[in-house]
Amino acid sequence: MSGRSIQTIYAGGGTPTLLPPEFWSEFLTTVTVLSDTSEVKECTIETNPGAVAEREFCALRQAGFNRLSIGVQSFNDTLLETLGRIHTSDQAIEIFRSARKAGFQNISIDLMYGVPGQTLKEWIIDLEHIEDLAPEHISCYELSVIEGTPIFKSINDGVLSKPDEEACRDMYFAAHEILTRSGYLHYEISNYARGKSCISLHNSSYWNRTPYIGLGPSAHSFDGKATRSWNVSSLELYLERIRDGKSPTADSEVISKEQAALEMVMLGLRCSDGIDLKKIETETGIHINRDYLNTMIAKNRVLLSGTRLVPTAEGMLYADGDSVNLI
Repeated sequence: MSGRSIQTIYAGGGTPTLLPPEFWSEFLTTVTVLSDTSEVKECTIETNPGAVAEREFCALRQAGFNRLSIGVQSFNDTLLETLGRIHTSDQAIEIFRSARKAGFQNISIDLMYGVPGQTLKEWIIDLEHIEDLAPEHISCYELSVIEGTPIFKSINDGVLSKPDEEACRDMYFAAHEILTRSGYLHYEISNYARGKSCISLHNSSYWNRTPYIGLGPSAHSFDGKATRSWNVSSLELYLERIRDGKSPTADSEVISKEQAALEMVMLGLRCSDGIDLKKIETETGIHINRDYLNTMIAKNRVLLSGTRLVPTAEGMLYADGDSVNLI
């Protein structure tokens, strides 16, 4: 497995709850037995500041994890409360420092903008905290409000108000300006790395359409060509099928050449490396709309160098819409 990346493992990465000691004992024993990660380039575990106690970090390093992703979301306690997080800003900073002491030299921090009540000034303060901590990787996501969640209900009832599109755009560009000025590479619309060696390998695999296998309920797999599949969502059914020696796959789909071309363009325009137009046309037989391409160039959304199309920071924001018009 030399030079490969192990898929991210989530430890409390979803619902923010403190995991009990017995969970960690069983979890760490299991992952240690499952594989020798000594030759794996990237083995990531994701957690929230309120979900892991300090004592677990050393054990995680001994188990083979060499990259940590922390769902900080904000260093503003009021915004953390709005998001329903169980940690405080001080706890997030302390957990980061504890991870460093435990030997984690590749740490990613998740931050969120577009949070109800959040101002541009508060977002900039969050980014300044990042500069002080100097993590190797940063993910800056705009809040997606999902129907059925408490925050959706609060916004729908008029209790909370999400920043408008222009305000979110200003926050996006503030992150780009501040973080690139601090030496971070803006390599994907939401992701920044302290140099190419700190780029997330497993995320890049998705964007590059590299083959991957998803393990666990609802996990997706892709053969790198035309077939995508996904597992059953029920944990009980997933375990039952595994015990019975049956496939946990729920369903699959075959991706058409048109879909493949659209994916290549859409994912590529979200990344600083861009896309090779000739490669897309050769592999899929789908031709690029040259008239629309010229429009994108005129609007300074992309730069064309030979057959490679590279998005600007602004162009990344329009990747989805531009992709549809290019194909």
